[in-house]
Amino acid sequence: MKPVRPSRRLFHAVPPAALAGGLLGMVVLLGWGMRQLTPGTDFDPTEMPRHDRAPGAAVEIPPHRVGEWHDEWTRPFSQAPAFDERVRLGQLPTVAERLPENPLVIHPPEQIGPYGGSWTRFASGPNDISILFSTRLTYEGLVRWDARGREVIPNLATHWEIGDGGRSFTFHLRRGVRWSDGHPFTSADILFWYESVLRDEAITPSIPGHFIRGGELMRVDAPDEYTVRFHFEEPDGIFVERLASGLGATMVDYPKHYLKHFHRDYADSQQLAENARRAGFSHWYEFFYDRFDWQNPALPRLWAWVIDSPPPGSPVTYRRNPYYWKVDPDGNQLPYIDEVGFYIFDNEIIALRALQGGVGMQGRHINLADLPLLMEHRERGGYSVRTWEDSGGSALVLSPNLNHRDPVMAELLNDRRFRIALSVGLDRGTLNRAGFFDLGSPRQVAPPAGSPFYSAAYESAYVDYDPAKANRMLDGMGLDRRDRNGIRRLPDGRPLRLRIETTQGGRNQQMLQLVADDWQELGIDAEVRRHARQLFTHRISARLHDVAVWNAADTFFPLIGPGWFFPFDPHSYHAPDWGRWFHSHGTEGSRPPPSILRCMTLYREIEHEIDPQRRIDMFREILSLNEENLWVIGTIGDLPQLFIVADNFRNVPSRVMSGWTIRTPGNTAPECYAIDPAGTEPRRTARAR
Repeated sequence: MKPVRPSRRLFHAVPPAALAGGLLGMVVLLGWGMRQLTPGTDFDPTEMPRHDRAPGAAVEIPPHRVGEWHDEWTRPFSQAPAFDERVRLGQLPTVAERLPENPLVIHPPEQIGPYGGSWTRFASGPNDISILFSTRLTYEGLVRWDARGREVIPNLATHWEIGDGGRSFTFHLRRGVRWSDGHPFTSADILFWYESVLRDEAITPSIPGHFIRGGELMRVDAPDEYTVRFHFEEPDGIFVERLASGLGATMVDYPKHYLKHFHRDYADSQQLAENARRAGFSHWYEFFYDRFDWQNPALPRLWAWVIDSPPPGSPVTYRRNPYYWKVDPDGNQLPYIDEVGFYIFDNEIIALRALQGGVGMQGRHINLADLPLLMEHRERGGYSVRTWEDSGGSALVLSPNLNHRDPVMAELLNDRRFRIALSVGLDRGTLNRAGFFDLGSPRQVAPPAGSPFYSAAYESAYVDYDPAKANRMLDGMGLDRRDRNGIRRLPDGRPLRLRIETTQGGRNQQMLQLVADDWQELGIDAEVRRHARQLFTHRISARLHDVAVWNAADTFFPLIGPGWFFPFDPHSYHAPDWGRWFHSHGTEGSRPPPSILRCMTLYREIEHEIDPQRRIDMFREILSLNEENLWVIGTIGDLPQLFIVADNFRNVPSRVMSGWTIRTPGNTAPECYAIDPAGTEPRRTARAR
């Protein structure tokens, strides 16, 4: 007797937005004055333009460009009119005095300015604002990735040298950059981070491993106030890329002149303890954390906007930094937009407010399931929908637990034939249609096309739907015995059950039910279980899960976070114990098998290799091992990332790379976004110098 399987027609009868659940799903099901939209009928994704924009602007908008200010450019600097009165009253220096000797030049892709306006955004809570603003909208490290994630380019550092075979890195800082309170930013601030934050165990109890080479913490020194050097015991082949991916911003987040008053190395110990007590803290470092908190308006920043109205104010507002150190090619100090305001709503309300045209530019909390409604209401809402390229490898990555605590399950999940059978037993075509409007592609968790690490062979490995082959493979493994319900039996006689564990609800949970249905037809008692995030994490760490589910992100440059390609740390869903072994250099966890060990060895060699091509070649061997063993199972990838852009917003590119590593949308220079009250037509194109 075959197990009962829900009909796929259930999922074809309603649009994916309804599958998402919540308020927006109910809006679709109830009509809300709109026609119901089902993939392949009313909404045809093949007719959607790659860049959708308000009428009258048919030109693709490229990314911004970055350059340096040259001494022969004699045009005087200009500032936002909001600062004119303060300068006249002597409350602010002139704009020329506020800018560095060599400001970074942002060439807007569409037009110069204008100044003014408020950028409205929506967030799900204060923590959401913190994550988005401090790590996405403000991308101000020593260096950064370009808009397409292909090259590391200057930022606070104008240039750098790599010496001693990759053991030494010297960065030259932009001269005359100032914190938002006007105090100079110099190498002393980076030394403060190194000596008084990174090396102070009260503030940093555990130093991240990427600062340690050859068992020794890197050394940092400053020959002068505009030069900083990093020294490692062994070569670090991807240090510069790590700086561009976030570490370079961490180093320049700590203004010494302000934070030293709350640190034991500088402040009088008794006075510091008394100040901490008065502020409600038992220890000085708690007081330090509080003063460093993102909600502290007194904390100087190097960002384009600095917080002015923190929670519980509504909106939470960031205002223009008068000392921001970038200009456009005409010498106008950036940013163009006066302020960024965040309103807090539930996720479902955010989607509805976006449909009504209440957002300026936003991708966070804008889901692909909402695409039909977003496209239908563009004119009414006064916005366009941009589709940016995803830097991830696959949505809904299925990670079988190779370190399962049940020895019978561990042996089964470690058999590559079983994992391959699970993969070819997936109907990815239906997943793509039901969940993603056929906009994606069936694929494994390989780096996307366009990446220098791209592997077509791994991308397409075992993605063709072939349930007959899957059944033959399972039978050939000795799993041919079944119970009266058609469920296969394990070697010890128990029914073969797989719990597909996730923290995600709505549409993703419905898509996982389709996965469970496919595996059920193979004779596997598959069940989707949704856990709270904390319980999910605990089960991974304790090796109690069968198959964990997450979305692969940022595989475009996989050397930064290689966890999808081998067990990299204890958070590696498919093998947390082997990840613990690698992360601890063999002092914890258990030793992995030879194929996994080979990947780990290759990655250690990559970390020491400064030749980019040799790094690519070595990583391709890791990809070949993944193709052969299929340690994790991908589903659908190459999905567009949606961004809503108001019709009066300027300088937002049509199509770029989107990802966490490159700090999207920070990689598109939001400091040059502009709000044009003139309407939908560009004022004039920014001219190149």
